[in-house]
Amino acid sequence: MATIELREVRKSYGETQVVHGLDARFEPGEFVVIVGPSGCGKSTLLRMIAGLEAISGGEIAIGDKVVNALAPKERDVAMVFQNYALYPHMSVFDNMAYSLKLAKVPKPEIQERVANTAGILGLGELLHRRPNQLSGGQRQRVAMGRAIVREPKVFLFDEPLSNLDATLRVQMRVEIKQLHRELGATSVFVTHDQVEAMTMADRLVVMNAGLVEQVGRPVDVYNRPATRFVASFIGSPAMNFLKGTLDARTDGYTVRLKDGTPVDAGAVEGARSGEEVSLGIRPEHLRPASAEAGASLSGRISLIEELGSSRLVHLETANGRMVSNIAVEESGDWQIGEDIGLSVAPKHTHLFDRESGLRLDHPEHAGGNQVANEAAA
Repeated sequence: MATIELREVRKSYGETQVVHGLDARFEPGEFVVIVGPSGCGKSTLLRMIAGLEAISGGEIAIGDKVVNALAPKERDVAMVFQNYALYPHMSVFDNMAYSLKLAKVPKPEIQERVANTAGILGLGELLHRRPNQLSGGQRQRVAMGRAIVREPKVFLFDEPLSNLDATLRVQMRVEIKQLHRELGATSVFVTHDQVEAMTMADRLVVMNAGLVEQVGRPVDVYNRPATRFVASFIGSPAMNFLKGTLDARTDGYTVRLKDGTPVDAGAVEGARSGEEVSLGIRPEHLRPASAEAGASLSGRISLIEELGSSRLVHLETANGRMVSNIAVEESGDWQIGEDIGLSVAPKHTHLFDRESGLRLDHPEHAGGNQVANEAAA
């Protein structure tokens, strides 16, 4: 196990900067997931940690050693790639043993390490096969096995599940987490899939355009997104956003939407009366209006998507389009074209500065900074 520290890490290609002064610290034995859209710099960051990309500025330290000038083989890391990168002419055994042979590890030790790793991954019966005789999931296990036999301090995963079908993806993410618990090495996993990120991470690093938007436990990032970008990227379906203006009350704030509809937002630290905001509401927090609570929002159903236990109900409202995720028993016999009312509890509302995108109670909001760049949770 080893600590990974990134200190003002930058990466540029010519005049184009793709990673902007990034600071982060990953603790020994932690499973960290870096998540973000395509082009945000997450795979570039992983390759810089591995030594496959030179950094343009800053420092990367693994354990107590700065590794900027070290070759990949000297960093004691192992990387699992998206495309498996297996040698097609070699057997499973030879693929897994290749790096050990290059390191001149004694043959009995190679046999033992490969056999132990194959047992962990369920590959014992497949050691004689070649990659083209394996399924996608089996090939991914071989790729992981090749990394495991090296017994590195750090495992790096570059979108390793993106080539698998949906069922295998679920199975493999469970297996990777179980494997991490058994091995205990520090692991950094890159993905653009926020479901993978939420289910696998001890800590999430949410990136956007070469910057870190938020670092934290998945539950904290989900419940208290630091920026509008994080709120829109983490969660499926994505959070709804409505434009409004804050009105102060003695006990909190009301968001006045553009058509005049009031939505109770409760007490909000860092808010100011008259401030223009984006009101965020997750689809699962919109409930059918009850006689007691009344409707916070109303609209006409434009589409219903059946999910089995729940329905995604798409609404056209005077304040824009919205999506609600409603349990089947709650939505009754709603039909397309029907007008309905929905309510949301104040504790489930999220308020973001319209201009900067920062959460109103974010410590940088009052200073007017445009981007949250938290480096530690």
